[in-house]
Amino acid sequence: MSLLRRTSIVSAATLASRVLGFVRDAATAAVLGAGPVADALVAALALPLLARRLLAEGAFNLAFIPALSRAESAEAESATAGGPRRLAAATLVLLAGLLFAFALVAALAMPQLIALLAPGFEPGGQRADVAILCGRVAVLYLPLAGLAAIYGGVANAAHRVLLPALAPVAANLTVLAVIAALVADGLMESDAAAFAIAAATLAAGCAQLALMLAAARGCPDRPAFASLARSGAGVMRPALGVLRAAAPALLFAGLSQFRLIIVAAAVSASPGAVAALNYAQRLMDLPLGLVGASAGAVLVPALLRRSGQGEAAEEAGRAVLAALAFALPAAAGLAVLADPIVVMLFQRGSFDADDAALTAGLLAVLALSLPAQGLERVLSAAASTAGLVKAAERVALGSLLLCLAAALVVAPAFGPRAAAGAVAASSLCSVLALGAVLVRHDALRFTPAMLLSGTGLLGASVLMGACVAALAQAWPAGEGWTGIVRLASLVATGMVLYGAAALAVKALAGRGAAG
Repeated sequence: MSLLRRTSIVSAATLASRVLGFVRDAATAAVLGAGPVADALVAALALPLLARRLLAEGAFNLAFIPALSRAESAEAESATAGGPRRLAAATLVLLAGLLFAFALVAALAMPQLIALLAPGFEPGGQRADVAILCGRVAVLYLPLAGLAAIYGGVANAAHRVLLPALAPVAANLTVLAVIAALVADGLMESDAAAFAIAAATLAAGCAQLALMLAAARGCPDRPAFASLARSGAGVMRPALGVLRAAAPALLFAGLSQFRLIIVAAAVSASPGAVAALNYAQRLMDLPLGLVGASAGAVLVPALLRRSGQGEAAEEAGRAVLAALAFALPAAAGLAVLADPIVVMLFQRGSFDADDAALTAGLLAVLALSLPAQGLERVLSAAASTAGLVKAAERVALGSLLLCLAAALVVAPAFGPRAAAGAVAASSLCSVLALGAVLVRHDALRFTPAMLLSGTGLLGASVLMGACVAALAQAWPAGEGWTGIVRLASLVATGMVLYGAAALAVKALAGRGAAG
């Protein structure tokens, strides 16, 4: 019951954070639209958003908390006090020091960094100048994220979950408060508004760190800097080991954000494309996050439990099927309903119909990558438990290189939508390559019933998407409550159609297995 209670707290806080995140993104779109100022802000926030994805959403804990547990075991065996606290302090000093040094260098070299992240911004133009100004402030979020990750890991290791889970909520509320002040002052689509939101990102990092410090207060593994100073430089070696061990989890957790940065750089010459791509990706993050959370919370323990029974390969196959059962209809729904979804969530204030059309077009293309990106998270978790981390890392890095090459080739000739297709192409290749590695090492296996179910789920999703698209075509779009009712009805129709088709697939698969 204690585990269930902690899981419920984290789930509720995560849901609240996601909802507030949508509100934050919609409010940002209303203030800045998808014009040059919004482009500049998105480019400036690329590194802080990446740091939040890697450090503030639990990926770092996959290496840090086990290291603390091993230090506690070593402390008990050797009767030497303070081992976990020294490790926590050493890891904090190393991680925060590296991030602070990087942030300082990045702030000084921000013109060159923006030229790398957004080569299409004209040097000396509005987009480049605003991005440099905002980036020099926002990049200071990086060391704050590192500090918050350490104190959050210490709190989680002590089974304190409420305050760490509320930290993203506090961050979103901080940014929303600043946006509300901007709206009250009438600062719409202005350089000052972009700078204020960049500064709010830094304030949000401070709010997160404050909650993590409060959560870690009194924990047995909280960092002990006094004992660290007495231990000499040798204590930094285990901390470096923690960072090395965390690298694969951080790479897998950040794949979608890395791809977003790559495609944003490729389309940066097209006005509004960088901001529109960011808004579209934010709509993708919710289903991707749910698949990733299930992979970490359900799949990894199940694989570890069944590895000794020789059933881990089929368990991984069932996890793939479960991910597809959620990701395929979500992808179909986002693709065919991209226009009304974007209009309902974003089209207000400075975000006009042209901005909505650009964002919806990118969302429809990105949606095609949802099943593959979801499977990446499942398969990377299976690879980690099977001891195939190095192979999975090579596949992930190869997919990023493929995304870079494809986006740079197609963006100049075919525009932002084609560049967004590089995400789908690279993630699909990644899934095929990683799946082949797992099958070759007998870490992934599909029974005939699973293959039949997967084919059926694909057919059910295509059927649902076709029917909803036909209904949307026959039902003219409206404004206000009429548009909300139309979208809700289309979503409900899709859910009913897919549910009925999925039940039929399940029944057919059951008969096939029995036969």
